[in-house]
Amino acid sequence: MKRSLQGAVAMLALCLAAPALAADYFAPPDLRPAYPNTWEQPDDSIRFEFGTAYWYSWGGQNAGFSSAFGPVDLSVRDQTHIGELHGKIEDLSTQTYVAARGGIGFHTSGTYDISPAGSGAIGTSSRIGYAGADFGWLPFGTMTEGFAAGALVGYQYWKDAPDIGTGQYAIGGNPATLGEARDDFDIHALRLGVKGTAEFEMFDIQAEAAWIPYAHVSGALGGSAPGGFNFPGVGVPVYENAQTTLSGRGQGVMLEAMAGFHPTENLALRVGGRAWYLEGNLDAVFNGTAGGVAVPTMTLPSTYASLFRYGLRAELTGKF
Repeated sequence: MKRSLQGAVAMLALCLAAPALAADYFAPPDLRPAYPNTWEQPDDSIRFEFGTAYWYSWGGQNAGFSSAFGPVDLSVRDQTHIGELHGKIEDLSTQTYVAARGGIGFHTSGTYDISPAGSGAIGTSSRIGYAGADFGWLPFGTMTEGFAAGALVGYQYWKDAPDIGTGQYAIGGNPATLGEARDDFDIHALRLGVKGTAEFEMFDIQAEAAWIPYAHVSGALGGSAPGGFNFPGVGVPVYENAQTTLSGRGQGVMLEAMAGFHPTENLALRVGGRAWYLEGNLDAVFNGTAGGVAVPTMTLPSTYASLFRYGLRAELTGKF
């Protein structure tokens, strides 16, 4: 009897334990997850900036040339309103960026003086603008926040062609038959510089200084008709019978500093200033007549030559 009772108790315990044992036996093993808990992609290291800007600028051209008849001097002063588009791609992982900009003048006024030919007011057909791109590396600091600084290398094209009112030449030496002769400078410049940025909670500061070790300059000088050049000691006017062309080289600097306010995380309003200066050596090729007689083609070397543009700048930029 006692053994039968013990056997019944053992059988009952085994029956009660059987479901749990079966569940443990048939349960799937623990599987390793396909991705670690931190499988999400990190923040994108590429950042984009696009914006528009307005530059109220003061510009000037200064050049002097020596000729067999006497010195020729050019002086131009203008005020030009310029609209600009700009963009930048930043690689935050390598602290590098590529920036591009392009601007065009939409209204120019001012005065000019071509001595000893004439002077007057700049016309309404001026062509002033620029386009360029830079590659920069800011290894000091961080581009995501705080301070960053480094170097840049780039290219700049600069068009400076104010509309000079007497920009005409006498076709065939005949002052009654005139052709258009623009005052026109084309500059292709190499830029080497430094750049620094500082970001705060709602503000930022940006500044750059670029040296132009070499710039190729080409173009044309505004003509002197209808009055021609009246050199002291020359009894008759000297007329150009073709556009006076020029070529040469130069060097200079480009400076810019901006302070920005961030009304939102991705929007920046900046104000500041910009200044460009270039000087160098030019050769002008002159073809003309004196007293109705053609004079030999003359290459006029410059005694001085400089070009500048500076002013106040404001921009609206979005960051993505």
